[in-house]
Amino acid sequence: SNEFQKLRLRKCGLGVRLHGRIHISSPQNMSIGNNTHINDGAFLKTEGSLTIGDNCHISRNLLVYTINHRYEGDLLPYDHHMTQKPVHIGSNVWIGMNVIIIPGVEIGEGAIIGMGSVVTKTVPPLAIVGGNPAQTLKFRDKKKYDKLKFEKKFSGMSGFHVSTQKFRK
Repeated sequence: SNEFQKLRLRKCGLGVRLHGRIHISSPQNMSIGNNTHINDGAFLKTEGSLTIGDNCHISRNLLVYTINHRYEGDLLPYDHHMTQKPVHIGSNVWIGMNVIIIPGVEIGEGAIIGMGSVVTKTVPPLAIVGGNPAQTLKFRDKKKYDKLKFEKKFSGMSGFHVSTQKFRK
């Protein structure tokens, strides 16, 4: 069950929701912050470490890899060794449906990843990206973002305000 998976994570914040079928290959290498939601169909290869911040909303069918085959080894097309590169997803990130994130990517705080995007490089904070490979389309309004963050106005699953009081320990 997903509740059992949460117990196996390196760190699992308060108010975390894992909805539907979610595959986490190495839960001991994954950390999730408070009020983060991951929806059905996520496939997370976490041998190289995956960190997801607070208040993240992740739609269906996310694919994240933190490992890859070593193609410069002693066999073709690749050998049995794996290269590990951690993936870090900052706080307040919204990831749309059917997104792919490759090893070594960092997604900055407050970024939005459009549905169907293939994220192959670091995404700056507050960037709105889309496409294959994902390109920066524009940026969120920093002044408004900072104001909402200061006022602790974070949304729950369906976009309605959720009090962060319940996430304090």
